Amino acid sequence: MSKKFAFLLVRDFTLSPLSLFIDTLRLAGDEGDRSRRVEFDWQVIGERGLPIRASCGVELLPTKEIGHPEDFDNVVVVGGLLDTNRGLSSEKEAFLLRAAEKGVPLTALCTGSFVLARYGLLDGYSAAVSWFHIKDFRAKFPDVNAHADSLFSVDRNRSTCAGGTGAADLAGYFVSKFIGHKAAEKAAKILVLDRIRNIRDVQPVGDLFPGASSRPVKRALLLMESNLQEKVSVTEIAARLNCSRRQLERLFGIELGISPMAAYLALRVHHAKSLLEASDLQIGEIAFRCGFGNAGHFSRAFRQHTGITPTNLRHPGRISREA
Repeated sequence: MSKKFAFLLVRDFTLSPLSLFIDTLRLAGDEGDRSRRVEFDWQVIGERGLPIRASCGVELLPTKEIGHPEDFDNVVVVGGLLDTNRGLSSEKEAFLLRAAEKGVPLTALCTGSFVLARYGLLDGYSAAVSWFHIKDFRAKFPDVNAHADSLFSVDRNRSTCAGGTGAADLAGYFVSKFIGHKAAEKAAKILVLDRIRNIRDVQPVGDLFPGASSRPVKRALLLMESNLQEKVSVTEIAARLNCSRRQLERLFGIELGISPMAAYLALRVHHAKSLLEASDLQIGEIAFRCGFGNAGHFSRAFRQHTGITPTNLRHPGRISREA
């Protein structure tokens, strides 16, 4: 009997995670590229005749009316733009909560993790969240063990995905679990993906350190990016990666040519520069958000890395009195 997936789409959902997840099931679950629903079946759940708009403007019609969640083997929430006015309709909300009550496994793609967490459905669970959203997520949902150092997470009957092509990797996990790894590899090849990445693969890091190549260095950088305000010691980062501080420092030296502490500082300054250019936050507030003890320390570190002070960046030509 085929495994059945129900998809709940929020308003302004992201189209690519949905399509990549379904296409992986489609291609893996049948012989060749015939799109028959042999090993897997899927339905977009919603109100009859009401289209659901994606963030890119494409609209989809539901394929099945809201019914009984226990008819499915997994309920998948596809997130979208983070806005308090966007989410699930009251009928879809009731469907999701009934699914949780009945013990149906729940999956979140992209910012779907915010939806599950909003209803307390991730409390006490581990969840993979995009490094781009991890700080906001942790601030809103402190009872969730959120992390940004893997593409997806599977914790008991809760699965979460950072988004993008990671949705194909999470779907590949389900394919491997239910019908075998060869079927998952077949789907990846047809989708022109070099491979199905597993739960140990990390999210891509930003372009500040393109030389990062090993798993420990990439994971360390993601942990740093996820903890810019509340700094984590290099010793603690190494412990989380199950290696010694000395080993981590050696890898940073080989791949990046700098120490972990220097990389951490560079990430904090880089984020501060982004905030200075794209927000109206006071310089003192930016210093606090980026883990600097005071504005003077922030200004000195910023000038050392960029050649100018924070004030000069915002107001070129102004005579700065910053230390």
